[in-house]
Amino acid sequence: MALIETHIDKNELADMSPAEFVGLIRTECMKPGRGMYNHPFVSGLEAGSVTTPQLQLFTEQFYLHISRMLPWIGAIYVRCPHEEVRTSLVKNLAEECTGYETQTDAHPELLLQFAHALGSDTDAIRVAEQRPVGRRVTDYFEFMGLCREWFVPLSAIGIGLESFVPETFTRMVAAFKENYGMTDEEVIFWTMHIIADQDHGDEGIEMVSEYAITGDARKAVFDCTVETSRLFHDLWMIYEQA
Repeated sequence: MALIETHIDKNELADMSPAEFVGLIRTECMKPGRGMYNHPFVSGLEAGSVTTPQLQLFTEQFYLHISRMLPWIGAIYVRCPHEEVRTSLVKNLAEECTGYETQTDAHPELLLQFAHALGSDTDAIRVAEQRPVGRRVTDYFEFMGLCREWFVPLSAIGIGLESFVPETFTRMVAAFKENYGMTDEEVIFWTMHIIADQDHGDEGIEMVSEYAITGDARKAVFDCTVETSRLFHDLWMIYEQA
């Protein structure tokens, strides 16, 4: 069944309360073919039907994406005029790049540790090339970071992706342990994000309440968040190419 696109006038978006607006975006990002909500990959992990080679390819390409999107968080920092937001971004980058707050390792390194537990060659992963679906989503982060208002990519990440992490990653961790014999230490990349991303739904409401207040701003947030969600879904479908 083809996905019916939702077209909403910018004036309609401007008339919504922040909670209504964020709720609309989340509803759009929960549709089939978008985001991580009830993604076929997650269902496959729970069924134990995802093979180890498929999981290895997924982990490789997901590592390449998260490691290469981080510079564009820095671009958002440079373009953001609000000191309190910049401070939050610096803390976020410090955690992502060093594991400073959680006293662990850089988040891409944690994902490599997961890959190692799967039997992957992590040195080969570091120098692997992104496949087209991976490049498309990473390049879109670059586009948003440089060509849209700073709050647009932050909304796309926070509302369209991170707000779904706690539920999705909880399901994945349970499947990793039950069906793939993974230990608590081996799945730390996933478990740490369950806690870290629990508040991003509320933060998304605060973001649009403070900054995305015009019809044009909300239309940009809506369009870019839904597109990010679509591209991210395609990236996670990479496991089918193994």
